[in-house]
Amino acid sequence: MISTQNIFYLTAVSLVLILTACGTENDNSSRFYQFTHEHEDVNYTFVAKTSDSEVIVKLEEELQKPFNERNMHINGPIDRGTVDYNPNWSWHFAENEWDLVEISAEVCDGRPSFVEEELDYWVNDVGRYCPWSSRVEKEVRQ
Repeated sequence: MISTQNIFYLTAVSLVLILTACGTENDNSSRFYQFTHEHEDVNYTFVAKTSDSEVIVKLEEELQKPFNERNMHINGPIDRGTVDYNPNWSWHFAENEWDLVEISAEVCDGRPSFVEEELDYWVNDVGRYCPWSSRVEKEVRQ
């Protein structure tokens, strides 16, 4: 005979498996950061998602500085597709594959609108995006 404790345990395990399979488990480790990219008279914003603890430490250190003293920019591979946290663009940074850096090669620098207009080129040929003028602006809650 199965005990009440065993039934409870099996029910809890089943529920976790169902939630995981449905993709509804809550990912509390992911954080979302808004970046601003200023170029001449144009200001763009985009949001990137990460749960990489080393990147989060860098982001939080940058956010402690006055905005005009932040000197690190985002650099990493991008993927096609609109995501709910970055709805203004048809691309997004690949989660946990980007970093915050001080220096990048010029080949991956550009405006977010350039990426939007030539997405195949950026994804297929360049392989990453590193807007030098971008700075983390704030953490955003989802």
